[in-house]
Amino acid sequence: MKTRMSPVVGISANISLADDEKRSFSKGTELHYLQEHYIRFVEAGDGIPLLLPPLEDLDMIPALIQRLGGLIVSGGVDVDPSLYGEANTHSKGCDLRRDRFETALIREARRQDRAILCICRGIQVLNIALGGNLYQDIPTQIKGALRHHRWEDGKETLHQTRLTRKSVLTELFGQEEINTNSSHHQSVREVGEGLVVLAEAADGVVEAVECPEDRCTIGVQWHPERMLKDPKQVELARWFVNQAKCEKAKKRLK
Repeated sequence: MKTRMSPVVGISANISLADDEKRSFSKGTELHYLQEHYIRFVEAGDGIPLLLPPLEDLDMIPALIQRLGGLIVSGGVDVDPSLYGEANTHSKGCDLRRDRFETALIREARRQDRAILCICRGIQVLNIALGGNLYQDIPTQIKGALRHHRWEDGKETLHQTRLTRKSVLTELFGQEEINTNSSHHQSVREVGEGLVVLAEAADGVVEAVECPEDRCTIGVQWHPERMLKDPKQVELARWFVNQAKCEKAKKRLK
């Protein structure tokens, strides 16, 4: 049961352009949307989810973050490689509006000491926001790479992920290797300033990072919101929402 103490957790939204051929409704109108899994993830942690559509005026972001206890940067399309100084060789569906909005969200949420959880695309945005870069295409850039994208029929791809550093993940999962889903073709390459790697797949693909100097800034490459039948992923949701409680989210002005 949600109470006055339940924190509001903002979740960044996806964009469906006005000319999106994949939908048959609201033609000619841009839509902002979010998969239900993220909503249930926050609810599982006893938080109150709030969808965050990309704002045109980025100067509004400090006031937005001030109203939140925590921030989840969600999955989605590839990040525009121009943000990390590369030409586009394999990146698809890029939208600089969303990229700029989410990088600004992360920077401001860190400035205000909010809890941050970045999922799939989100871990990649976090890395770029802190000056890192990406592999634009795992299959062609990492020799001997595992399968990291979904099967053709839409079923989840699963693989083992090894926790490489003592962190909240080792405390929550209580084991060195965990089973994670995988739905991406890009990943963290060189980590951004202040980030450390917490987990890797067997092929070396980065599966989790954190900023140890922050109260709570963590990114995971898998989708915990799609694994809520796993009690350990629910524990991750509860831990994160607890970090997002408003009384703990004090401003850190620089």
